[in-house]
Amino acid sequence: MGLWSKIKEKWNNWYYHDLDDAPFDWEEEEEKFDLQKDVLFEDEDQRTVFVLECLGQMAEAAEKTEQFSAEYEAVTDLLVDMEEIENLPKDIRGEIMDQAQKIVQYEKERRRIYNKSGKLSEQTVTLLERLEEEVPGGIEKMRSEEEYRRRIKHDLRRLDAERNANHYKKQELENIIANSRGVALICGVAMVLCIIMLWVLDKQYNMEVTIGYLIAGGIGAVTMTVLYLRYLDAGQELKRLGKTNNKMISLHNTVKIRYINNTNLLSFLYTKYGVESAEELEENWKVYLDEVGARQKDQRLREDLEYYYDKLTKTLRKYRIKDPEIWTHQAEALYNSKEMVEVRHALISRRQKLREQVEYNAKVASDAGERIKELGRRYPQYSAEIASMVKRYKGADEAL
Repeated sequence: MGLWSKIKEKWNNWYYHDLDDAPFDWEEEEEKFDLQKDVLFEDEDQRTVFVLECLGQMAEAAEKTEQFSAEYEAVTDLLVDMEEIENLPKDIRGEIMDQAQKIVQYEKERRRIYNKSGKLSEQTVTLLERLEEEVPGGIEKMRSEEEYRRRIKHDLRRLDAERNANHYKKQELENIIANSRGVALICGVAMVLCIIMLWVLDKQYNMEVTIGYLIAGGIGAVTMTVLYLRYLDAGQELKRLGKTNNKMISLHNTVKIRYINNTNLLSFLYTKYGVESAEELEENWKVYLDEVGARQKDQRLREDLEYYYDKLTKTLRKYRIKDPEIWTHQAEALYNSKEMVEVRHALISRRQKLREQVEYNAKVASDAGERIKELGRRYPQYSAEIASMVKRYKGADEAL
């Protein structure tokens, strides 16, 4: 097994250990590593998992940044297209508005057919119609992310359970250490008093106290030995517990970052499809599909729509609109200035949320990288090892 495989094995053994279930507090403040604790970073295994955890956060943040950046660029292109359309000559705008009005007219006639059952609102039907090709994949994506969120919550509960157990264990160990010191002091004082008493009996009353000395010394030695061993065991266990707590802090922060990204993605999907769960979207989709039979009644409308979709797309493409197809699904905005303002506002709001996500993940990557650098600065004797680990991680990541 190669060096890199051994490092990855250490990471997996550390990361996927079993934890117990227990309630957890979402409002808990995010904890930080104390890089000055030699108990953590003098250990090679602890250094390895710490650096790998930071590198993993950086890789995941980079992936999310790329995803949100691509979406950000797409939204920006739409806003640019809006400006281009609004700046077209009046005669061209008039042609586009006529085509858009035809599209909206035929779409409304189709929706009246679909809404006869009354199971879905016109707004829901319009939304599902616009996202018709994306809904099946959206249901699976939403269900997958909801299941992932349940697993993350479960992980956080397990982490919280072990951290609470460690907290109580730490208190017990500290009490043992304090009690051992106190009992040792009491025993020491008692031995001194006993020896003084025996000496007085020997000198003042000429009594035979040799056996008393032996008994007192034996009891004192046994008692002190037991107390010392108990003190040492508690100290070693407390040291081990410190390492475990630092590992739990690292894992808790990693899982919390994943929870935030998962929550933001689900929020985006719920907003996109106008639902609150994958179950609701699936139910709406089933009802929508049940009404597909009504499309046979509006075949002519569909053909007319396809004609105007194509005509509008060609007209927009002719004037260098980057994404003309999307305007066939929001045609009303092309002739209704109020609708255009609402679309622009929604896109700007959406772009702001995407920018915030890009900035958040960039900060996550930056903070993780800074923790690695800080580790190298505080422990220069390990800087070469850390740099080599980072280089190997990047090389393995690129090879995948």
